[in-house]
Amino acid sequence: MRDSVAEPSEIQPTQPHSRAEATSSSTGRLGEWLEQQTEFLLRHWLDELRQRGSLDAEMEQLLERFLELLTGLLPQAVGPYRARVAPLWREAAELYGSLGAQRGLAAGEIVEEFQILREAVIRILFQTPPARYGAALSLADALRLNRFLDSGVTHASIGHTDALFFALFQGSGVPKVPIEQLVREVEEHLQAIEEEWSADAHGADAHGADAH
Repeated sequence: MRDSVAEPSEIQPTQPHSRAEATSSSTGRLGEWLEQQTEFLLRHWLDELRQRGSLDAEMEQLLERFLELLTGLLPQAVGPYRARVAPLWREAAELYGSLGAQRGLAAGEIVEEFQILREAVIRILFQTPPARYGAALSLADALRLNRFLDSGVTHASIGHTDALFFALFQGSGVPKVPIEQLVREVEEHLQAIEEEWSADAHGADAHGADAH
């Protein structure tokens, strides 16, 4: 594990005019703070996967894209679009679990892999606390973020179990898909999730602009 994490850019606090605005402003800065940590989270997660076993270049590239999507969705757990992003987060986590089964991982291993993200989040909360950058972490935010991570672990396990079940149902007992086909199928699914999130985010932005 790395001994240090890059310091995020400081978020300048603003002066809200009401308690509701103060809560909204703090939550917004917390999402911004977490978004600034995504590069570290991605690299740390990928480094840990490399250390756990050999990855060929094609699978490593696929996993990097996967982790980029998952870490990119994470800041939305404390953002205004959390209800919109939750189904996409669960879908991506299930796909990650399914891919783990295809990679030959046991159920416990896929859980351990997803837990790397939780450990990294806890680490940055201590090393670069959001309060230092004007972003208060309330108990509600902490619980919300923890539930979001929990759902990722749960649905990764579900995806892994489902992949094994269908393989058993088909008679092989072990998922066996040619690597080229597997990469192509996962990339197509990832792209669909990315496009859906992009469309949801733009739609929500447009709605917010109309409201003003």
